[in-house]
Amino acid sequence: MTFLRWVLAGIIATVVMDLGSTLIRKTGFTAGLEPRHIGRWFSSLVRSEPLEGTILQAAPVPGEMPIALVGHYLIGITLALVIGFLLSVAPGRPGPGGAAAIVLGLGFLTNLLPWLIMFPDMGLGWFGSAAPRELLLFRTSLVNHAVFAAGLVTSTRLLGLLGR
Repeated sequence: MTFLRWVLAGIIATVVMDLGSTLIRKTGFTAGLEPRHIGRWFSSLVRSEPLEGTILQAAPVPGEMPIALVGHYLIGITLALVIGFLLSVAPGRPGPGGAAAIVLGLGFLTNLLPWLIMFPDMGLGWFGSAAPRELLLFRTSLVNHAVFAAGLVTSTRLLGLLGR
């Protein structure tokens, strides 16, 4: 039952990230890649085909939007499960405030995935430094993952995983 609650927490946190990032994007403070580019990248990983150039130049692939959606939510669920596992084996089991701080901190660390793996593999450089400026990749990733972390803390508290 706890496993399923962590899965649900990951789904909720990812929904919060999607809604929050959409609202923030409308202000112009963030931009980012289009979901189709993310689906295109996931597809290249599954096919084990390295990109030539950048993801922005890569040819479209069939089903890239559903691929993006499934990949995005699987990552959110996996991150929630990893955090749940780490909290379950933490010595002294932190109280609700300490656990929330750990989840929030690990949520911020999720930025390392795009900054050090995803963006470079997409041909966009470390931290998105080679991406067109208007994409604001570094800022967008930081803000979006902060929203994910806040959604994860909130959902885990609502589901009784971190206490109240």
